[in-house]
Amino acid sequence: MNLTIYRHTPNTKEDRNIIGDLHVNDEFFCYSLEDEIRPDGVKVYGKTAIPAGEYEINVTWSNRFKRNMPLLLNVPMFKGVRLHGGNTSAHSHGCPLVAFNTDGVKIWGTAEKELTKLLTEAENNGEKNYLTIRNSFLSYDKEAKKDTIVW
Repeated sequence: MNLTIYRHTPNTKEDRNIIGDLHVNDEFFCYSLEDEIRPDGVKVYGKTAIPAGEYEINVTWSNRFKRNMPLLLNVPMFKGVRLHGGNTSAHSHGCPLVAFNTDGVKIWGTAEKELTKLLTEAENNGEKNYLTIRNSFLSYDKEAKKDTIVW
């Protein structure tokens, strides 16, 4: 199964998080929220988004959360990165948060349970799961007078 997070709305005040859209096999599934994106090689513990890129996902037991959860493998400079519920970057600690609702600043209505179920079913069918994270920031096109995605 292929998941993609398109990071699109960086918040520059207070929480300094970034909102994204999470797609499952090219279909919108939910929203994501991550910590602040920093320059390559710069990490502030508990307050930095993981690097954009592709990561394999395994559903494994989390001793911290006491349940099966999606775990991202081989994330540079990070350990124990999981997809889970939460509302603000205070809940992230470097992990992408997933939820069904957003106001562009926070997210709510966790999508973790449904996402874990989909990934587990794929694993049980012999599929490998992958997450690709892309920085796809919105910018305002003055001529077209609308928001556009900058790839």
